[in-house]
Amino acid sequence: MIRYRKIVGGPLETNTYIIYSENSGIVVDPGVNPDSIMKVIEELGVTKVYSVIATHGHFDHVFYAGRVSRLLSTRFLIHELDIGLISRYKFLAEELYGDVLELPESIELVKSDVVLRFKELEVKILHTPGHTRGSLCLLVGNLLVSGDTLFKGTIGRVDFPESSAEDMKSSLIKLVKLSNNYVILPGHGEVTTLDQEKRNNQYLRRLLE
Repeated sequence: MIRYRKIVGGPLETNTYIIYSENSGIVVDPGVNPDSIMKVIEELGVTKVYSVIATHGHFDHVFYAGRVSRLLSTRFLIHELDIGLISRYKFLAEELYGDVLELPESIELVKSDVVLRFKELEVKILHTPGHTRGSLCLLVGNLLVSGDTLFKGTIGRVDFPESSAEDMKSSLIKLVKLSNNYVILPGHGEVTTLDQEKRNNQYLRRLLE
């Protein structure tokens, strides 16, 4: 059975997720203080973390990627188009966090949709550009980790230099076409479901008309 724990923190109230089955799992969007992440991992009885994964490269989702991946002795995964964003906003990030940004030592870059198969988990990675060029969504069991692509009642911003409204529309169409009623774990805010967003989210409703 696939389970998750949400941890909220950082200057922009970012959602970090521990997604696990039995005693192993992954960490998604490590923007929360590493002490909090490690404490939850211990509480859940997770003894093996296969990967630390970023839904995109904005600092509030990756600020502690280096530290957390080092503490867990695991790799950090991000789309190749977003790896440069980690350093682009470094000074702003350090000012807001009041801490030093530590770059990951072991990095795995993905280029497109891919499936990661671990012992207890299968993680389907969807390339969903729009908020950033390398934005990703993750499908794990009945969970859809949507990063800053899709939120409860709205969608991610597309007014950054690395954003594209046209790409966002294509990515939302990709999500709308998913057949299951996934539990959506967004990068900020409340958990929702795909069916609920198809009914109530004006951006998705327009695509279904």
